[in-house]
Amino acid sequence: MESELGELLTLWSVRLAVACYVLRLGFDVSGSAAPRAGRAALWFWTVGCLLFTVHVVCAFHFYHGWSHAAAYEHTAQQTAAVVGIDWGGGLYFNYLFAGVWMLDVAAWWRFGDLHLNQRGLFWSVQVLFAFTFINATAIFGPPFWKWVVVVVVVGLTLIRVAGRRRRPDRPSE
Repeated sequence: MESELGELLTLWSVRLAVACYVLRLGFDVSGSAAPRAGRAALWFWTVGCLLFTVHVVCAFHFYHGWSHAAAYEHTAQQTAAVVGIDWGGGLYFNYLFAGVWMLDVAAWWRFGDLHLNQRGLFWSVQVLFAFTFINATAIFGPPFWKWVVVVVVVGLTLIRVAGRRRRPDRPSE
């Protein structure tokens, strides 16, 4: 029973974190300047971070027995199976990812939209997240996730195009 619950918690916490990330991106690419859109994006970003933290805790508890060495070995096995390189260093990348997400959430809550105005920092975070999520879903995830990624990318592109076509004098909400 505990292993089934652990598997469900681990999988669904990260799936919902990915959904929150995609929803936040939807607000970002829509180009909406509406305060309500910004608040919604912040909440999706925050909940996504919390869900990802739940995922990490569940993975370490239910899969790795709170052992960094076991997590490293598991990562190395997955990497070898997918790309042919027996290397678990991607685990450190995941630690970096989690830390950046937590810092970015804290900065957004502390400084509001001001931290989003740092375009170089903003895009560095977005590139890190896109790389991580695409690796976790399309490359290391189950085969159907490749199509999910395609649908998300096409959907976000369409949202961006629609957002750019909105007349500037038209209200966002």
